Amino acid sequence: MTVSGPDYRKTWLWRQAFQTPRSDSTTEEQDFFRTQYFSLRERAGQLVSRIAADLPGMTVHDISHLDALWDTASSVAEGAVNVNPAEAFVLGASILLHDAAMSLAAYPGGLSEVKTTLAWKDAVARLALAAEESGGEKFDVDNPPVEILQRIVPDILRRLHAEKAEELAEQAWTASDGSQVYLVEDSELRRFYGPAIGQIAHSHWWSVHKLEEEFSEDLGALANRTLNRVDRVKLACLLRVADALHLDSRRAPRFLRTITNPTGVSALHWAFQERLARPHIELDAVIFTTGQPFGREDAEAWWLAYDTLNSVDRELKDVDLLLQGRGREVLRARRVKGAGSPEMLARSVQTKGWRPVDARLQVSDVPRIVENLGGSKLYGNDPTVALRELIQNAADAVQARRKYQKRAADWGQITVGFSQEGEKFWLVVEDNGIGMSEQVMTGPLLDFGTSFWRSPQAMEEFPGLMTAGMHAIGRFGIGFFSVFMLGSVVRVYSRRCDKGQEMGRLLEFRGGTSSRPILSPTPGEPVPIDGGTRVEVLLKIQPHDPGGLLYSNSYLMSLTALVGAVAPNLDVAIATLGKEGLEPVARPGDWLKISDFDLVRRLNPVVSDSKEDTRKADRALMQLIEGTDGKVFGRAFISPSQYAFFSTDEKGWVTISGLRAGRLYNLEGILLGEAVTAARDAAQPIATAEALARWASNQANLIATTVKNEERQARSAEVVLECGGKIGDLKFVKWGIDWLSSTEFEKRLRSSTEIAISFDGEFYYDEDQDDVHPKEFREDFEISEDMAIVLKHDGGILKTSNRAWPRSVTGLPKWSDSNVAEYARTVIRRVWGDDLKEDEEERVIGKVLYTDIIRHVTVFRSSAHSVGNDENC
Repeated sequence: MTVSGPDYRKTWLWRQAFQTPRSDSTTEEQDFFRTQYFSLRERAGQLVSRIAADLPGMTVHDISHLDALWDTASSVAEGAVNVNPAEAFVLGASILLHDAAMSLAAYPGGLSEVKTTLAWKDAVARLALAAEESGGEKFDVDNPPVEILQRIVPDILRRLHAEKAEELAEQAWTASDGSQVYLVEDSELRRFYGPAIGQIAHSHWWSVHKLEEEFSEDLGALANRTLNRVDRVKLACLLRVADALHLDSRRAPRFLRTITNPTGVSALHWAFQERLARPHIELDAVIFTTGQPFGREDAEAWWLAYDTLNSVDRELKDVDLLLQGRGREVLRARRVKGAGSPEMLARSVQTKGWRPVDARLQVSDVPRIVENLGGSKLYGNDPTVALRELIQNAADAVQARRKYQKRAADWGQITVGFSQEGEKFWLVVEDNGIGMSEQVMTGPLLDFGTSFWRSPQAMEEFPGLMTAGMHAIGRFGIGFFSVFMLGSVVRVYSRRCDKGQEMGRLLEFRGGTSSRPILSPTPGEPVPIDGGTRVEVLLKIQPHDPGGLLYSNSYLMSLTALVGAVAPNLDVAIATLGKEGLEPVARPGDWLKISDFDLVRRLNPVVSDSKEDTRKADRALMQLIEGTDGKVFGRAFISPSQYAFFSTDEKGWVTISGLRAGRLYNLEGILLGEAVTAARDAAQPIATAEALARWASNQANLIATTVKNEERQARSAEVVLECGGKIGDLKFVKWGIDWLSSTEFEKRLRSSTEIAISFDGEFYYDEDQDDVHPKEFREDFEISEDMAIVLKHDGGILKTSNRAWPRSVTGLPKWSDSNVAEYARTVIRRVWGDDLKEDEEERVIGKVLYTDIIRHVTVFRSSAHSVGNDENC
């Protein structure tokens, strides 16, 4: 038997379990379990002695650390917790094995065995991918060079050690003579207590919540050895608290630090632990003190100590809540004195020459900020915005996984559905993307205003992802919070695609942003089976009710139609889940291949039957907007509004990375764009002036030959000119009763010397001027043959504050009148010359039966007209 450091046999727990006479145990029973522990300790000590070689730089993890846990466990248990001999053996064994797998010696097959684990394969593949994409030196993934092994081995051993600890009590090592050697020599104890020892050892990396789930029942007594049961929850709590509290100088001897020379964060751990005295307890608080205060040069180490002791405080409080809830024994200590307050902690963990003040920038009312900037205040009251943001996050995750794992460009899927529980409806959005780790779920996801994909943590979590060309849709780090527009109860299930099922996590919001979310291991099934994320939100308004997701302007639409309209050209396959299974909505790139009918229907699923015949004719006009190099900027056709000014007659969409963002007017279809605002409710098309003008000119030619409605042609001409195109043979001006094209207009001008034009469009009844009945005007008005009109029509494409697009790319000026009005003036000048006269006059513009109708119009006279009049004079 080897004894190192303080004698664990003098601790209260040891003496109470193995030395002090007990009413529930015989002396023989105490001797038996004590002897078995000595045997296990000797072998475990040899195993943990190898940790320092495989994980250099870590604080002490040898047998002295394990012995010290008897002391820290006793400090919180003395007089409060009873541990019988069987429990003391299981606790001691769990202490001995909980960190023992942080050595290659814990694997009978050594490094070769570790290399067979999925964790190892993922780590090597990630480094190889990063090296390849960053232009680094490639290496053989089956036989990595020494420098790669030195990076991977410590990481994998730490990652797997708790899971591997569960196997050690029952695991066999094969000796040179072929015999099998175990840590627990007694086969009866190994078979009976081995699983419990392994689970408790593993549990120090579990959440406290999981302890009660996994250890819901006590382990019964080992027949013929004891009548005592083993309370696994109690022992697991003692282990995790004892391990958390062992932060004093016994873990970081100064001389060992000198010869080990740890660096980075490890050096900070050594620096603060070597200063801490053995903690003691007063009332219900654990108190840490220092012999040597922290100087200014050690401020970073002090803050690490502060953060670490805050974690210990949370551990104590979580354990206390668990034990209190069971109605059994509780620990003496429930908190760390000074935790949560740098000023209070500095009274015991002292500083010299400086004073710790938590002066980080803070937002005092986070829920209100999130509500104002992440919900309806930013996005308005459109519930589909939240769906769009959820789809966007899912699309980013899928695209990240494609880049990270070199998947095909069309790999991955997003599924949207409803789940009904009685009268309650849940919206469910699921993806098989890259998934989130616990750190991301509790960090960037909840950090309002921080985009994970643009943070340093993204490169730490997924090395090489940025260099692989990951371009996330999300840029502002606020989109997730829009989900609370739909409801205050939200569940987020996620697991990184390169982690096992046991790494899945559930983050629950039970009261919106005003309540603290709850993180726990996932129950299993809700997490996508191949990794990814699933978001569920309990809808505050049922989808079919007014204000619900499927209710649009008094129309009800299907979920498939809604998803297609929200994400019409997403670069990820998307489907809806209904009673009959999956229904495909869209595939990557299909918006360029599907029929004109299907694209228009996808963009505007709620269309009245009365408009359908007109729309069928319109769809034949659909054309690609593309540059000379073949780059596609959209697919659309000109569909001019029937109204003179901007109205609610919205047509197509500007999409950002496949998600609808800004409404188009006078165009139907899709223009690719980029975000202008954080809400993505304003977008700027990315089409070049050249591509837009060529498309508009082609539209003019197509409309002139296929659209018989001459007034529709005239309205289209306004849009063509707005886009920088040429109107070709489109009718654009009405002279008398005839609609004329540019050629026809010029021909008639050449045979005329005067023209009166109304640039306000068609004439309507004016009760102040017209001495006729309104009905008579509507039915009997006839325009004069010498009177021309140009429709007053707004050919704008985007409804934004400055209406800069497309003029921002075409470079065209903003005329005082319409584009067609200025074009008509240009044609008149071209035919009659620049010395024509333009006047504003009152003229007879037509008749209603025998009554003249007079209006204020613009009169153009050619120089020939003026000469003729002079000669007549």
